[in-house]
Amino acid sequence: MKKIALIALLALLFTNCKKSNQDEELKPIEKPAAVSAVKKTEAKVDQKEEQDCKDIAVEMGDGKECILKNTDLEKVYQNIIKNKEVEESSYFLSAIPSENKSVEVNQNGLMSIDYEITKDKVAISMNYEGGVTEVTLEKIKDTIKKSIYHYAD
Repeated sequence: MKKIALIALLALLFTNCKKSNQDEELKPIEKPAAVSAVKKTEAKVDQKEEQDCKDIAVEMGDGKECILKNTDLEKVYQNIIKNKEVEESSYFLSAIPSENKSVEVNQNGLMSIDYEITKDKVAISMNYEGGVTEVTLEKIKDTIKKSIYHYAD
């Protein structure tokens, strides 16, 4: 009786192990991961080719300037919102206004956002209780110069 129970237990254990191996063989985990990693790497390379950035040191703050090729002001503006390149960019207007505008926010320390619109240039000032963040988008020929500066009070 013990021999039969032992044989049944071993058979059950063997089939269970075999079944698990078959399930693992059916899952193509490695191939999609490798493909998506390649796509992400290619996306990073493409992004680096299109924008040339440098950090800027300013008094009482810091900044970053980027030159973006083959794009326009609206696309760069939308990417700032989408990629959250600036804190509280979710409070930005959904599109660049056609004239100067000030928007009262009064949330998360952000008091207001001021838009200054000129030909081929958009200047956005985010006024905080403890400082100012300035975003400037300027069209220069077929490129866009994006500047983001953070100043403390």
